Amino acid sequence: MNKIVLIEPQSREDHVYKHVRMPRLGLPILGTQLKEAGYEISFHLGTGDSLPWRKIFDADLVGISTTTATCREAYQVAGLLRAQNIPVVIGGIHASFMPDEAMQFADYIVRGEAELSFLPLVQSIEAGLPPHDIPGVSYWSNGEIVHNDNLDSKIDMDTLPIPDLTLLDRYSSVSNIPVMTSRGCPYNCTFCCVTEMFGRRYRHRCTDSVLEELTRYQGKNIFFCDDNFTANPKLTKELLREIIDRGIKLKRWGAQVRVDAANDDELLDLMRRSGCGIVYIGFESINPATLEHYNKQQTVEDIEEAIKRFHDYGIRIHGMFVFGADTDTVDTIRQTTDFALSAKIDTVQFMTLTPFPGTPFYDQIESEKRIFIHDWSVYDGQHTVFEPALMSAAELQSETIIALKRFYSLGNIFKNLALTGWGSVLHRAIGWGLSRHFERQNRWFDQLLQHKQHTSSEPVSLLERFLKAPVREKARAESYISELKVNLTEQSGVLYLKLHGLAGTLHRKELQRALKGVLSRRYSQMIVNTEGLRFASGKTAASFGAYFDKLGSRMHRLQIVTTAEREVRNLLNWESGNRFKMPRFELLLKKRRPLNSA
Repeated sequence: MNKIVLIEPQSREDHVYKHVRMPRLGLPILGTQLKEAGYEISFHLGTGDSLPWRKIFDADLVGISTTTATCREAYQVAGLLRAQNIPVVIGGIHASFMPDEAMQFADYIVRGEAELSFLPLVQSIEAGLPPHDIPGVSYWSNGEIVHNDNLDSKIDMDTLPIPDLTLLDRYSSVSNIPVMTSRGCPYNCTFCCVTEMFGRRYRHRCTDSVLEELTRYQGKNIFFCDDNFTANPKLTKELLREIIDRGIKLKRWGAQVRVDAANDDELLDLMRRSGCGIVYIGFESINPATLEHYNKQQTVEDIEEAIKRFHDYGIRIHGMFVFGADTDTVDTIRQTTDFALSAKIDTVQFMTLTPFPGTPFYDQIESEKRIFIHDWSVYDGQHTVFEPALMSAAELQSETIIALKRFYSLGNIFKNLALTGWGSVLHRAIGWGLSRHFERQNRWFDQLLQHKQHTSSEPVSLLERFLKAPVREKARAESYISELKVNLTEQSGVLYLKLHGLAGTLHRKELQRALKGVLSRRYSQMIVNTEGLRFASGKTAASFGAYFDKLGSRMHRLQIVTTAEREVRNLLNWESGNRFKMPRFELLLKKRRPLNSA
């Protein structure tokens, strides 16, 4: 085992993060560790359609890191790789909190911080040994999932290598370089999973190590990807002084901070002199009750003062707000837009409250049965997936889009020109385009929310019939051909199609005719269970695969559950002479039942 491919998938859904080509640092650090251990490493960032599949299929092992919003793409990639008998390891924040789900698509899971687990796991796989003594690892053993204990303590940041970003395919296209100086956050906002993943104790790298890394990127834009860059003001000041004293000329840098960073004049001065161009601040709300509900430990007056003081030092502000708390109303959203404009925030990010696994908020509303969408691909802060308390889900979604369009209107693009210059104008213009593009691309989701109340949570049988095997098909497949049984039900907006029996080509045509009138809504989510299905020939399997692929273009999500590993290659038409094209459905192999929350 020598060739290892690392993949950070990007979501196909349209949201603000989709337009940023900047890798998270988990895989670059792991890739650097593996490279130093003698492995051949390649690292890819993108949607499944954009990946270099011929190169990936040549790998001995593939590691995939995923967030909640990108796990659907990760699972689709993983299913294809396992169909090729390539071992798959999935890690990242979503797999850490949902390991049983992720294991349905992977051979191994690495939970939590992976820097002490991934390399030993790779070496264990290479040696053909079970990873029973590697902390934080989950794996299959005799058809059962085994979860090893978590790491006893958090990782010392100074033991980690400086990530080699040149491992990334098309590294030259990365316009903002991510640099990490710390992990953890001493705060504990109810909707945030950072403290659950990295702990509340603030761990930092030594200043010399960070400075050594920054010297590689002189003249470039830097994003300090810490969850709270100024959580330890003393260390932050030390770093910024050294950047200035050593003459490290960064083009511009930005970072995530809290409002309390604006209370320190010395810190603000050092930020400006070292090249800080923008700060990203989680204001979250201007509703005092909501701020308390979120456990933000800040007031509206703190927000106003922070905006003024950062502007006094010529630093642009990207303000992030979250709508949908149990204390929020439609008026809250509209008043927030008024506030953001009057306070002259340079750019904003209006998001809908999202119940990410691993957060106290997720546990709360899941127990209250208020979540009505379990398709993780829309868990991105841009789509409403639960029922708010004081407005409808459709109102939360539509009012958030209206707020974005109002802030990023043509009349507001030049409002901050005199205050923070052309950078504000440029990014407001980009926001104008993105907000309208998002609205157009997500009309299907608006329709889903409008029709949600008409969907029963109980299974509804839509189709239950036998498709009789034609005589000539029976003759060719001999007497053991059984009738193809088809059952279609709907539950909570998800369609479940179960196929059982031995299928021929004419069965596929009859199935297509039978389902044509039923499957009319493009935004439907479908799970097709083919565990009891067998194909009369490889040609038949390819025919069904082509039909599933066509069906996938009409569905928002299509998932195929199968135990027929020998027929998977035919189903995917692997032997086609054309360049490999990623199918528009996901594969779950060796599973006994479909997952309705994957």
